Amino acid sequence: MSNEEDKQLTVEVFSGTLWEAEMIRTLLEASNISNFMKNSLLNVHLYEPIQSEGAKIIVLEKDEKEARKIVTDYIDNQNK
Repeated sequence: MSNEEDKQLTVEVFSGTLWEAEMIRTLLEASNISNFMKNSLLNVHLYEPIQSEGAKIIVLEKDEKEARKIVTDYIDNQNK
């Protein structure tokens, strides 16, 4: 297998507050979807992490469809 085949593409499935991102990460992990978070503003808002924006959830491209459904369901439930 070549190096290109070893690489797996990733996609962003959520962007929002650190608190929301952590909730979504928990849901994704419960569904066995590997993910990671990028949070560019954590250090700026260290004392108010719930208010910080810029937390992004990234998943493998192969898991994108299922991950987006989980994110959509979470957001829909928050808006009820």
